Amino acid sequence: MFGIKRKQHSSPTDLTIDARKIEFSLVQDMKDNRYWHSNDPVTTHFFNALQSTFPEGERYFIDSARDARNKIGKENLSSTLQSQIDMFIRQEAYHGQHHEDWNQALTAQGYDKIEKYSEELKSIRLWAKKNIPAETRLSITSAAEHFTASMAHLFIYKRPDFIRGASESFQQVLLYHALEEVEHKAVCFDLYTASKGGYKLRMLGLVFSSINLMKHVSKRHIYLLKQDGQWTLSNRLKAMNLIWGPKGIAIQLLPYILMYTKPNFHPWETDERAMLRSSFQDIFDQLDAKIASPACT
Repeated sequence: MFGIKRKQHSSPTDLTIDARKIEFSLVQDMKDNRYWHSNDPVTTHFFNALQSTFPEGERYFIDSARDARNKIGKENLSSTLQSQIDMFIRQEAYHGQHHEDWNQALTAQGYDKIEKYSEELKSIRLWAKKNIPAETRLSITSAAEHFTASMAHLFIYKRPDFIRGASESFQQVLLYHALEEVEHKAVCFDLYTASKGGYKLRMLGLVFSSINLMKHVSKRHIYLLKQDGQWTLSNRLKAMNLIWGPKGIAIQLLPYILMYTKPNFHPWETDERAMLRSSFQDIFDQLDAKIASPACT
């Protein structure tokens, strides 16, 4: 149920964290089809809302990892973890640019508040960097990384339609991010462990991250639907079912998310990399071709 289970609570011996530089035609795809997922405003705008929190979210993750690493001191970390942190930062930097492009595509479609929401998150990020200890921010980041890696689990085992129902470019960007989120899913967790962070603070990070994510995504989801005149009773019910219904995102992910609450939890208890690729090999073939092309080097 939870992917390929591993006995060892450490990085797989074949793990490679690769920062792949690639571009996606999101502005044009959204221009061609505003409701790029199944021609459905509710599902489309859920993913639009979710990702719109990520440009500043990625920067928050980078800040917390870099600040915690510097506080601990590179000399007190293994060379493997040092290298993984560097690649995590590179991956997240690329991801942040993709999400900026996605937000620009939304702005081009007339969703002007997206930029305002990003500025609000930027202010929160800068305040947190100045006022919240690095290990506390890292506990929130570690939990958030568990959420993002969990999306791969959702795509594979519960809702492959979330990939298959999207238009081509959005299929690719969702899977590209899912794969790299899986690759680096333990980096911040291992850094948090190296910082001597405890269980209580780790759980506080999980609670805060969960509430914060739901608050910001819900606000944006409602805004996007209202902007299109789509916040109707039927779509409100559909949105509720999308998240909280029997096959809803929150309900389907809950058992996997709750694994994080185990005192001896480690992200590499499961390894979704091979199954993610095999489940969507046709789309990964397209992605691999893009990555190999001169335009993406």
